[in-house]
Amino acid sequence: MSRRLALIILCVSCALGNSVMAEDQQVRDRPNILLITVDTFRPDHLGYDGYPHATSPNLDTLSEAGVFFKKAYTTSGWTAPGLISIHTSLYAPAHGVDVRGRSMDASITTLAEALRGAGYRAPDIFFLSDIPNFKNLGLEPWARRGQYVQDGDEILFRWLEEEATNSNQPFFLYYHYRDLHQPYAPGEEYEALFRQQAFGSRWNPMSWVRRFLAKEKIALVQREVMIPRNAMDFAPWDKGWIEAFYDGEIRRMDDRIFARLRRVLRQQGLEDNTVVVISADHGEELLEHGVIGHASTFKEGSLSEEVIRIPLIFWAPGRLPAGLVVDNEIVQAIDVMPTLLQMAGAEIPVRAQGRSLTPLFEGGELPGRPVFFETSAGGYTADLEQYASRTRAVRTERWKLLWRTPGDGIELFDVAADPTEDNEVSDTFPAVTDSLLALLTEWADSNPRIQTIADEPTLPIEASDPLSDERIDVIFPASGDTFQYIGAGQTIQLRWTGAAEQAYTIEYEIGKGAYHLEGRLEVTSNTPSYGPYHADFWNSLVLYNPWRFRVFSQGQPHAGSEWVSFDLAPSTDGGWSVAGSFLLFTLAVGQSAAELFDLARGLVLGSVDLALWLSGIPAADVTAWALLFAIAAALIWPRLQVFGEDRVRAWGIALAYVVFVYATVPVFPTLWTRLQGHAGAKGAAHLGTVIVGGLALLLAYHALRRAREGGLLWRVPAIAVVLGLYVWLLAAFGTFPAERLHLLEYGFMAFLVHRALAPDMESKSAYASAVVLTSLLGFGDETIQWVLPQRFFELKDVALNVAAASLGLALIALAKGRRGQR
Repeated sequence: MSRRLALIILCVSCALGNSVMAEDQQVRDRPNILLITVDTFRPDHLGYDGYPHATSPNLDTLSEAGVFFKKAYTTSGWTAPGLISIHTSLYAPAHGVDVRGRSMDASITTLAEALRGAGYRAPDIFFLSDIPNFKNLGLEPWARRGQYVQDGDEILFRWLEEEATNSNQPFFLYYHYRDLHQPYAPGEEYEALFRQQAFGSRWNPMSWVRRFLAKEKIALVQREVMIPRNAMDFAPWDKGWIEAFYDGEIRRMDDRIFARLRRVLRQQGLEDNTVVVISADHGEELLEHGVIGHASTFKEGSLSEEVIRIPLIFWAPGRLPAGLVVDNEIVQAIDVMPTLLQMAGAEIPVRAQGRSLTPLFEGGELPGRPVFFETSAGGYTADLEQYASRTRAVRTERWKLLWRTPGDGIELFDVAADPTEDNEVSDTFPAVTDSLLALLTEWADSNPRIQTIADEPTLPIEASDPLSDERIDVIFPASGDTFQYIGAGQTIQLRWTGAAEQAYTIEYEIGKGAYHLEGRLEVTSNTPSYGPYHADFWNSLVLYNPWRFRVFSQGQPHAGSEWVSFDLAPSTDGGWSVAGSFLLFTLAVGQSAAELFDLARGLVLGSVDLALWLSGIPAADVTAWALLFAIAAALIWPRLQVFGEDRVRAWGIALAYVVFVYATVPVFPTLWTRLQGHAGAKGAAHLGTVIVGGLALLLAYHALRRAREGGLLWRVPAIAVVLGLYVWLLAAFGTFPAERLHLLEYGFMAFLVHRALAPDMESKSAYASAVVLTSLLGFGDETIQWVLPQRFFELKDVALNVAAASLGLALIALAKGRRGQR
């Protein structure tokens, strides 16, 4: 009996041992997985995708040896929702990480968690895993992360060289490359590679002129993280040099990451058993629709093709076919997780909304399906109003429907025939519009949010214990402190009173203008630390000065600390200026009656504001200034009469107008902002057009009357030509409403200057002198702009002033007719 029992035990042990060995062997045979995502990465700037410039020789070689998807798409217009979709196989509304400060529900199974369940290691080398949006990714702590994370890309290669082969377990390694993001400043070495494509040969004098004219814009693009629409008036021909700098960034990444990656994989013996996947969080607009960047940087909800199309490359020698280009299937970020899990022999979560792409690796097909998108109006930098504004889209092989809420704005594009999305065709194809809208509505309804906008932690939190009076005091930093950058290990450490391990809420307000953010963060320590930051990332944080925050125990805002403000100093002194593109004006796109009504209403309300302001000036002050003016006039007038009353009056009016123009330069943005508040941005934008158009019509009528009297009908078509030139200048340069006003302001100034000069000069000399003098005054105007904070000196605006003066005088000369000539 004992022998029989021993034999049974021996057999069972052998069976169990063989099973464990087989399971261990199965785990060892599973491929390593390296997932690399690149911030703001456009596939159409890759050589392998047909781009004519040498931006990506190393990545092209990798693509040639793997599988390249030509029609791959993200799920959103900014980083957090796009990346979380890759890691969860869920659309943005389903995973819920579509608001700054929001974390993913811990019940969602991530790619790392699913692979760890199948025996994989999943170390955390992700530099953003400390912020709320990227909590709960399921990555494992790595002891040396803090040592290397501040060194940028070095952490990726350090882990591959030091840790990848130290275990029999396969690994899942995720790395996000950040330096393709704005600003585009690849450095002289990489700028030089693409500069000629933008400006021409350095031996061509026109190349120097082009670069000089673009100098202010180049400085902005190479400095600012955010460039909202109309922060600078980019023209279509600026696209060339912007693409050149973006191309330089891609080439720098190609050298830093992909040239080294193949070498390290080969040296570590990982090349034959590692699946490498390369993708992106989203793409990037480069002036295709008048802006640069994506939702978080130009603060609009854009789902243009340039923003949503991303690279997707799978590389695994011996496991995947080399040189396979999949150009007949639309795939999406949510498909990455199911594909990798199937390749690893791991279970795909039931909630996954994507599908495995492995049939395509074998030359098969997948059933056709539409893909869906959603983004907020401002991405990571949005405020509550912008988060409540959503842009959704559905795309098929031929069609793309956009649905903006609130307001239910609908746009339809035939992207097969119109890939640049220039022609909206919903009226032409109403049946297609209705069908796609129904599909998009069904998708939105079937993806309920895990959290609603009302749960966004920037909203007031009611006190859970109104009787508590335990007040929090911030110990460090003190208000007024400035953090200096001391090196790659730089962190921002906060400290306040209270229990060391307790739930606290940090309420913050940071930045100004386009860089303003506010909200709340939940922490569980009274000494939170943020960082470390390398120099480039630190300098992007500097743009958000000043930093202002207060702290309270969670649910007890009544017992919060005082507000504390501090600044961050740039890592270097050279080449950086106090940031923040000040959003001066917003260009209207329509001429609707409602917008013109808003303008009229705004002007009335603005007049009321002016009247209230004037009524607030003490009567004694008004009387005193009036008396001083009368005394000054009485003293000066006798001395000026020798020059003739008409001459003095003409010069007096001209000089008074110049003083008015110069004096209003510093306050004009404030006045314009106030008008926008009353009339709305679109209504206010019509002001220059209405004034200039009205005056042009008056001049045309006056010229026609003169022509009829003098028989000079040729003046009418001549005026039409001049007005045509005005329209061309407006289309080419007049991005801002202010520049439309320039065409009025300096045209009128030229008229006043000419009227002052005319009594003492021949007609032609008076006109020429008026143009020269007005141009000099315009140069002075721009010089004032130069010295004001957050304003720009632009040679283009100087030229616009000259053009305005010339056009104004031309119209006046043509309108005056023979009797107006001397």
